[in-house]
Amino acid sequence: MRTLRVLSRLLAYPSAELIEQMPGLKDVLSQDGFLKSATIAKLVTFMDQLNQKELINIQENYVEIFDRGRAHCLHLFEHVHGESRFRGQAMLDLSERYAEKGLVIGANEFPDYLPIFLEFISICEPEEALETLATAAPVVATIGEKLKRQKSGYAHVFKAIVELSGAKLNKLDIIKAADASLPQIKTLDELDEQWREPDVFGNFDGVTPDCGTCEPMPLQRASQGAAQ
Repeated sequence: MRTLRVLSRLLAYPSAELIEQMPGLKDVLSQDGFLKSATIAKLVTFMDQLNQKELINIQENYVEIFDRGRAHCLHLFEHVHGESRFRGQAMLDLSERYAEKGLVIGANEFPDYLPIFLEFISICEPEEALETLATAAPVVATIGEKLKRQKSGYAHVFKAIVELSGAKLNKLDIIKAADASLPQIKTLDELDEQWREPDVFGNFDGVTPDCGTCEPMPLQRASQGAAQ
């Protein structure tokens, strides 16, 4: 599914290559037709906004949103397992699933990185793709809700991912999870403190979290495929 590859590109660290590819990425969204027309329109507007800004400003905004704190972290297991011992095992399991299909990620990359996860799903068979994407939908939706509150255009990308998954989520559960976020970080000391706090969904020490559909996420594999 090429649409997933487009969304993966939009969530990766912005580059000059990404800006150059914008017209082609828009065409893919339109040609695939997997998203609602209103969703595509919002994504196109967001892409146009990126295209109108200086690359350095886009990159600074990206770092501010996704790298300064846990709230919008793109590593999915961070939101599911936090710093618990289960995170390491989940990483190993995910990497083994990559190996089953001969997929290898870079030495400096983590298997639960959302853009990589989306790349993998884009090459799965439709049934497997939808099932796997749906497992991640509660976490993706919660991050998207927090981005929406900040009026970030990236919220449209997360909404599109959830839409593609077809998952039926309880909006109140998502709002509750988003409300559990820590306040805006203002100092480096506060940033350090945030990363020591419990994650939004709990540590899943054999206990089911009290957030409806937000269950532990059995993620699959990932790939570095390109939108073609």
